[in-house]
Amino acid sequence: MEKKIPLKNYIILVIIFLVTIIAVFYMRDWYITTKEYYAQNSVMTKVTREIKNEEISNYVMENQRFILYVSSGQDSNIKDFEDEFKELIKKLDLNDDVLYMNMDGVNMDNFYKLIKGYSDSKKIENQISTSNCSLYLFDGGKITLVLNDVSSYSIKRLENIIESWMMEDA
Repeated sequence: MEKKIPLKNYIILVIIFLVTIIAVFYMRDWYITTKEYYAQNSVMTKVTREIKNEEISNYVMENQRFILYVSSGQDSNIKDFEDEFKELIKKLDLNDDVLYMNMDGVNMDNFYKLIKGYSDSKKIENQISTSNCSLYLFDGGKITLVLNDVSSYSIKRLENIIESWMMEDA
């Protein structure tokens, strides 16, 4: 005796098959979109506020003590560093003390001319130079410490530098 399989079972199987295929393609597109977004933007915007070149002067007048992190949002060489640095910011609870500035589309000459105006001394002014990512530590509205090519620093070293900068205020 042969058992007959009802037509509705085949319909259910086809529906499950189609839903699975659609879900796989949707997740693939979502993954690709997310990767493209992070390739074009810095992860730093998740933990810090972003500032534009034109806003620096006003921010310095209102906030005398902060850290300015500048880098390209599209530089894939520093993505791993930024992931680690983001975790350091969270660990040290510096979300309100660190600003991020995306250097893509910024006139570099104007930026460095502006930032040199905030140097604490001639020595600090001479340390300000072109780099793929830099940290500028402000105190009293002036740059007191410059870290160029900060992605080459170990996270532990950065943590020690930032903690000593924080202790200066205590």
